[in-house]
Amino acid sequence: MDSARPDQEALLEAWMGMTAVIRGNRLLEGLSMNEMLICNVLYQQRQQGGPPVTATELCRRTRLLKSQINHILTSMEDRRLIRRVRSQEDRRSIHIQLREEALPLYQREHRAVLEILGAVCGALGEDGARQLTELLTRATAAAAQYQA
Repeated sequence: MDSARPDQEALLEAWMGMTAVIRGNRLLEGLSMNEMLICNVLYQQRQQGGPPVTATELCRRTRLLKSQINHILTSMEDRRLIRRVRSQEDRRSIHIQLREEALPLYQREHRAVLEILGAVCGALGEDGARQLTELLTRATAAAAQYQA
């Protein structure tokens, strides 16, 4: 093993523990975690009336590879969760939309995730939950910076 510091090892152990709990509990029943990420982006765009979402935008927002996105979108389209619509303004651009009939499934899965997060927030208390949120946000930014 290389020369990892004790704090790095402790963080890795905590991270792997949380990942194991999430995967072991089968948090999501009808969507994979990647499908949930995509649905979340599409749902937020829909709710906020933002600009149409393309596969490129999904790659940027989810940090998934284009090949992964294309595979996931094809599967989601086959399951009638999303639809691809050619842009009227730029015929080369394809917009991804969450189908109306997919909303109940996404909303149910979203509630399940929020229930687990509610348990985490309850265990940490309001200040602890706020601190964890801030730390996770900073950790995500640091990891993204490292990748760049």
